Amino acid sequence: MERTDRLLIRVARRPLVRLARAGVLLAALLGATLPTTAAQAAAGPSALVTCLGQQVTDYNPGLHLTQPRDVTYQANGTYSSCPLNDGVTSVTYAESGFVPDATCVAFPSTATAHLYWSNGQTSTIQVTGVEIDVAGATQVYVSLGTVMAGRYAGSTVNVTTEIIPDLLNPLPCLTTSGLTRVSGLSTLLIV
Repeated sequence: MERTDRLLIRVARRPLVRLARAGVLLAALLGATLPTTAAQAAAGPSALVTCLGQQVTDYNPGLHLTQPRDVTYQANGTYSSCPLNDGVTSVTYAESGFVPDATCVAFPSTATAHLYWSNGQTSTIQVTGVEIDVAGATQVYVSLGTVMAGRYAGSTVNVTTEIIPDLLNPLPCLTTSGLTRVSGLSTLLIV
């Protein structure tokens, strides 16, 4: 094989090699990100509960990047990795509310949320969305609150959700309908 043929093969393979490397890197990051989130690091060893799962949030109308909209939202989380010594194995999270003048980068929410534990107990939480950070293409949304009633009353709650962008629709915040749904890996901490 001549040098030019080898060079053409090498150049043709580069995008595939880069794509494969990016996939391996993304898989490694996703696998390593969830158990070592900023929320867990901040909580330290004193956390009463650390649950890992998934959260989905729907927005109506969709969020836009530059056009503030009055938006209602519904967030639902399922945390199946929630090992506690009293037999609880999972918890679901439900939050809904209304946010005036919301955009894709400014979504200051305050709402009442509920935790439904697998043993039938509940927790009522007052939460405030406090932070949206962007790490590469991943957006991290943090909600902090206090358990007002039920299991763990008086404790602090931190819900951190790492939103992975939709690769089929990378710019939903720029479309007319806006961003209508996000989902991602989530960590629920109670301290």
